[in-house]
Amino acid sequence: MTHSTLGRLLERVLTDIEGSEGFWHGQRDDVTVYVISDVEHDRMRIMAPVGELRVKDAGFLTILLRANFDRALDAKYALRNKELWSVFMHPLSTIVPDDLGTFVDQVVRLVKNTGSTYASSELVFGVDDDERLDLEFEGDEDAVMGDGEAEDASDSDDDDDPDGESDVDDDDGTAAEFDEFDEAEDEDDDTGWAEGGAGFRS
Repeated sequence: MTHSTLGRLLERVLTDIEGSEGFWHGQRDDVTVYVISDVEHDRMRIMAPVGELRVKDAGFLTILLRANFDRALDAKYALRNKELWSVFMHPLSTIVPDDLGTFVDQVVRLVKNTGSTYASSELVFGVDDDERLDLEFEGDEDAVMGDGEAEDASDSDDDDDPDGESDVDDDDGTAAEFDEFDEAEDEDDDTGWAEGGAGFRS
């Protein structure tokens, strides 16, 4: 597919479309959608801003990664600096014209469903209960210790912390420190993200 062909197809899918030759933006269901393509590298990207990420709780990033696994299907969550985006990527030359609208809709739906289902479609393609995918990791002490030994090791870890605090989130066991996202003005803000994106440059 060429830039000109892609541009003509986008005119059918997006409203208020602007741009040309590898960079377009327009509206789909009140969501701003950007489309970037590169003929030389044979890549294209459909993306829409979700909002600004304000991470102090690693649980929110865990939600996004889990969504990418089973319910954000062709569209995925991605980060650009502190911006949270819904993104679809594909080789430019092999994308099927009839599928373009479907991929745009998935990107848009993922934006709209952030904060609720975190899904890009009605399908949840989950394989959480498939034991064939269970992995064993080297260095997993709990896997090789007995229950009593594992508890002793946990108690020892607690004793090493003089303040009795942990730098691991109690809910999901994921690290809770993301200093690169923390700025002075956000110190009192414990929300995971701020909806919006109107300030993104076109």
